[in-house]
Amino acid sequence: MDQDQLHRRLAQLHAELLAAQPVDAESRARLQQLAQDIRAVLDAKPKPASTEPYQAMRPKLKEAVTTFEASHPQLSKTIENVIDTLALYNL
Repeated sequence: MDQDQLHRRLAQLHAELLAAQPVDAESRARLQQLAQDIRAVLDAKPKPASTEPYQAMRPKLKEAVTTFEASHPQLSKTIENVIDTLALYNL
């Protein structure tokens, strides 16, 4: 998998985060923060050798799976797919 595919998966996740209907104010804030973090990675267009932006995303994504698995199961699956994609890069 190349970096373009990773960016497409992140873009898909970003779109899903923006479309998600939060159940409370705290969930809304978490969804918005994660969407902003992903947008920053997408906009940065890191060099292929630069893994730092992706490494910073993994713990946030893992936390999001736990946070949203009950209230947003499809979103959690998308997040898990992105985490799996990052694992392919050893990030």
